[in-house]
Amino acid sequence: MSERLTYLFRRYFDKTATGQERDELMRLINDPDSEAIVTSLMEEMYLSGSQTTHDPFAEGTREKILGAVLSENLADNFSDNVVPITPKRFLWMRYAAAIALFLGVSFGLYVYIDHDFQEKLAATKSRNDVKPGGNKAILTLSNGAKIVLNDAKDGTLAQQGNASVVKLANGELAYKQAGSTNEAPVYNTMSTPRGGQYRLQLPDGTLVMLNAESSITYPIAFTGNERVVTISGEVYFEVTKNKKMPFRVHFGDQTVEVLGTHFNICAYKDQPAFKTTLIEGSVKISKAGENQLLVPGQQAIYEPDSHKFNVKTVDTDDILAWKNGLFLFDNTEIDNVMLQLARWYNIEVIYKGPKPTLNFTGEIRKDNNLSRVFKILESTGGAKFTINGNMVTVEKK
Repeated sequence: MSERLTYLFRRYFDKTATGQERDELMRLINDPDSEAIVTSLMEEMYLSGSQTTHDPFAEGTREKILGAVLSENLADNFSDNVVPITPKRFLWMRYAAAIALFLGVSFGLYVYIDHDFQEKLAATKSRNDVKPGGNKAILTLSNGAKIVLNDAKDGTLAQQGNASVVKLANGELAYKQAGSTNEAPVYNTMSTPRGGQYRLQLPDGTLVMLNAESSITYPIAFTGNERVVTISGEVYFEVTKNKKMPFRVHFGDQTVEVLGTHFNICAYKDQPAFKTTLIEGSVKISKAGENQLLVPGQQAIYEPDSHKFNVKTVDTDDILAWKNGLFLFDNTEIDNVMLQLARWYNIEVIYKGPKPTLNFTGEIRKDNNLSRVFKILESTGGAKFTINGNMVTVEKK
């Protein structure tokens, strides 16, 4: 390797190196095993006064930049990469960068990292990070056929009687009726997986948004004297007004009845209580003979022990943070925080050692990669998060 490296050095300084030879030179420079040979050649070239024929840097500039590269702590530039790099490897990368700069490989700083290392770096980052969720859902038709909506192209997806199931250009699912129908109700179900959310326009024009790990079952056409849907998980509604056909939502053993309004229902089965929050209009909630009316800004939580609703005033912006692309924590316990993250990033969470007793307050954008979210949470102190594939370990700091 010594002879080959010397040959390539001289070819480069003579301006006779081919592009392939220059790439080979950069690969060898980047190899820590070449350190002694490269140092010797650099000293030889420098002492002999050799320079590239056309130096792209002004007089004195190269030495200043070279010194800065060799002396500056570059760790901050890699702060977002969850990639283990040994101290020896890191120092050699800095030194190789300085050598490339001295050689004037390009106008500015040029660091050559061979393709194998780039692939390993990308693979390591992928194993140690998780991308955020997105618009993902499965539509189950009345005949049992399933359509993966995130993979489906825009346009008509299915024909059910007089109704066409259409995926709109904005990704929303909608229904178009070709005429009236007196047939027996036909039901479809939309469900979102972990890491998914989706928007739906019901046959009456009501807008629905499903959070991760949620579902809604509904008829492809509303007939009779009421509009009835059944949900699980968390769902936001903007109900089209129709005084002749009240809109009813069933979840668990509760029912919400409205004429036309905006509201949010959080009814995950792994949470201790279901919550209904009114944004606009009015709603009536019924459970086991107990009724509760809400006004905008109120949230109703049914208390199993007392068999009564606990009604409180809330900040509706906080309640709708999930549909507006945010995690919003307000003195939220770590269990609840991890539950929300698990749904959105499709991860499994385990606790190592004693579970941290922590509460978090603040907001974080949902389009962040998981590693970024954990950096923000770790900055509060008290907890450490480790990502390994889709498994996250939480432990006391």
